[in-house]
Amino acid sequence: MQAAPGYDRPGLPDRRSHPCRHSRPDGTSGKDTTQTLRPSADLLLCNANVLTLDPAKPRAAAVAIRGDRILLVGGDDDIQPLKGPHTRVIDCHGKAVIPGFEDAHCHPLALAASLLSVDCGPLSVRSIGDLISRIHERASSTPAGEWIRATGYHEFYLREKRHPNRWELDQATSDHPVKLSHRSGHACVLNSLGLERLGISSETPEPPGSIIERDLATGEPNGILFEMNSYVESRMPPLTDQEMDRGMALANQLLLSHGITSIQDASWANSQQRLRLLGHFRQEGTCFPRVSMMIGTDDLQEFASTGLTTGSNLGNGVRLGAVKMVLQTATGHLSPSQEDLDWLVSTAHQAGFQLAIHAVEQNEVEAAVNALEYALSQAPRTGHRHRLEHCSVCPPRLVRRLAGIQAVIVTQPGFIYYSGERYLATVPASDLEWLYPIGSLTREGLVVAAGSDAPVSPPSPLVGIEAAVTRTAETGQVVLEREAVGRVEALKMYTWNAAYASFEEREKGRIAAGNLADLVVLSADPTQVPSKEIESTEVLMTIIGGEVAWQR
Repeated sequence: MQAAPGYDRPGLPDRRSHPCRHSRPDGTSGKDTTQTLRPSADLLLCNANVLTLDPAKPRAAAVAIRGDRILLVGGDDDIQPLKGPHTRVIDCHGKAVIPGFEDAHCHPLALAASLLSVDCGPLSVRSIGDLISRIHERASSTPAGEWIRATGYHEFYLREKRHPNRWELDQATSDHPVKLSHRSGHACVLNSLGLERLGISSETPEPPGSIIERDLATGEPNGILFEMNSYVESRMPPLTDQEMDRGMALANQLLLSHGITSIQDASWANSQQRLRLLGHFRQEGTCFPRVSMMIGTDDLQEFASTGLTTGSNLGNGVRLGAVKMVLQTATGHLSPSQEDLDWLVSTAHQAGFQLAIHAVEQNEVEAAVNALEYALSQAPRTGHRHRLEHCSVCPPRLVRRLAGIQAVIVTQPGFIYYSGERYLATVPASDLEWLYPIGSLTREGLVVAAGSDAPVSPPSPLVGIEAAVTRTAETGQVVLEREAVGRVEALKMYTWNAAYASFEEREKGRIAAGNLADLVVLSADPTQVPSKEIESTEVLMTIIGGEVAWQR
């Protein structure tokens, strides 16, 4: 990429008169010779508006970096003694410098795959006819018999206000098996050849917690499957290594362009094989952001038997995260049952792992709280930082119970922006008044971190920050304004709070000496611009471990 306008290129000293250029050829300021004994910095950011999020020093003008760590935070004069003959100096021209963003809940491998798929999101298709046309277009350039993957549709945004079915996908192609994934990740549609390839017929029993929708007259599957994504993916041919490399390279650039320096992979199907794959991407430089990888309950014993637990450093910038559990009620019944959930949570808790429980609906949130309370009553433990993922509908009584067990909430304020119109139209009034109650959770003293759930929504922290502050949807509609939070609190959700959620707040989330040098340069200060302009703030540069990983 081209160097960002106004930034010095590496190795080209700028002799212009400027506060951050007042140094002698030997790299010293000439003011304090004792400072010349200090090791020189590799990178200096000066003439900046630094939002440190460090209560001890909230604002600064300059940052010095040596290796992958922050050496000094202060004024332009403070960092001059650290300038050496090989120090790169970046004049920020008064732009904002903040801690690197951390997406505390996303799915990087699914994001990579989605970027190779046919885009059927609301911006690309507005009807089932549009959807058929886009898939047909991909089919025309795909060898017959190969799978076609399409992603991002949602029935609310289609003119017909319903899911497409197998026979409509057959109109796009009958020569290719097709999998069309719902925007939520909790449903998909297969065409007739896709159903045949996977052996799904009128005789196929529904996996526990799943639904195979069927034609009422014949009993034949109509192609619409709920809570069966893992079932389907395990029976489809995986993407090739070359395809995954290409997809992850695209995902990497997307994440970096949004200022994301760390991600927490919240996929419940994560395994040793996925761990090796993420390590490979990090080692090869295909994935620059640091990774904390959750694991599923199916693989808990395998990881535990090797002595690994939450927080284990796995090398190549990858560490082990929480044990992910998914609660859902697609069939009208809680899956897993409360009894099974209590056992699963207690087992992982007593093994020393952090829990991350996917809970969206009010009854799911309550079941998660029940299980955590039970586990803690059986084996009390402070500092567990057990997490609820999403916590979408949470009334005050559950907020108080969550505070009582000191849970960490990892939610998605960006959903308010991208899906607010749909929430207002479809969520029952009894649930809508408790929808994403970020303000209530924060006021109750809970640590609330944020993620995008990408590829469910774009990985844009700035969109999420604006949504948390304004509670405004993309359409301009306001969703439960009383649950808004302040700008600094919203910024913390994507920085220090996110690091806290993965036990990394001593190294990340604040700009402070000794912390990892993960920083973002923004075109404007998100705590000062008009609230409706936060999401339009541009990321100018993303720095990971003291290296410029991306710049506009």
